[in-house]
Amino acid sequence: MTWEIPEFDVTENPDGTLEAHRKGGPPSAPADVNAATFRELELGCLAARVAWSIRPDRGTG
Repeated sequence: MTWEIPEFDVTENPDGTLEAHRKGGPPSAPADVNAATFRELELGCLAARVAWSIRPDRGTG
């Protein structure tokens, strides 16, 4: 299945968990959000966006 969240590249791991990396970030960076379900991933990405808007110097790679 293809998972999509704006501003993030989403991948499914072999164990079924999902991870999201902010688009444009360094490829070697750890995932910005990890989750067991897509809904959990969506909420984590939303929280990450809020954090970036509050602290724009964070999460820019």
